[in-house]
Amino acid sequence: MKAKKRAVTILQTVFLIILAVIVLLPIYIAISNTFKVSDIILDQPLSLPIPPTIQNIVSVIKSPNTNMLEMYRNSTILMVAGTALTVIVSSMAAYYLARVKTKFSGMLRVYFLIGIMVPYVIVYMPLCILLRNLSIPFGVPVLIFVFVSGNISFATFMYTNYIHSLPIELEEAAEIDGATRFQVFWKILFPLLRPCTTTIAIFVGLGIWNDFQTPLLLGQIKTITVGIYTAVGPYSADWGVVFAYVFFAAMPVILVYLVAQKNFVNGLTAGALKG
Repeated sequence: MKAKKRAVTILQTVFLIILAVIVLLPIYIAISNTFKVSDIILDQPLSLPIPPTIQNIVSVIKSPNTNMLEMYRNSTILMVAGTALTVIVSSMAAYYLARVKTKFSGMLRVYFLIGIMVPYVIVYMPLCILLRNLSIPFGVPVLIFVFVSGNISFATFMYTNYIHSLPIELEEAAEIDGATRFQVFWKILFPLLRPCTTTIAIFVGLGIWNDFQTPLLLGQIKTITVGIYTAVGPYSADWGVVFAYVFFAAMPVILVYLVAQKNFVNGLTAGALKG
């Protein structure tokens, strides 16, 4: 029995080591190749940066074609505003779907489910045509609403399942005490949605930060991920500069995760268990 248990422990350890290597290898490649010249990257992509160079980082910072502060500002605005609006709109929509039983709410529930199944990239062309016909200029505000519309179905589905698991008696007691439906939602129900909100904010926020196609195709907004595209030419690419852009795009996410690791894990696990 002990031998069997020990064998299972060894297999689990080996599996976790292999999984850790698979997860950490792309991060290692991105960071190590940031400090190599392009020729070494092509010949030895897995080697250590010996001797290291910061020329790629300097090239990105001093590039006349890019402004790192502007790209970080745009990415941050899109992520924060897009995530906040998605949480606000989808939580209220989910409250209506979970607590109101009408034909309209049933149709709306099906509408949001269809929104999850439809790939968002297929609406790029119709959306561009619609914005041009309505004479709406492309820019950061429009892109924020595009991100909200793309994430609202997923967020509403998550919130609806979570609200179903919460006791309705709390809301009924608040209404008996004279609270309006608006007050019941924001003061009683919404604080209880914190685990689900954390889960949604993680997925939606990371999705917006890492999105490359939407800012590039809809208005060519300069975000930190779009900056990678500037290092790729029609016939060749400066791979050292490409990895430097990847480094700048990934480091904020990695640092935030390391600082708030417990909140990330608790939000994901609590949301998964409760939902």
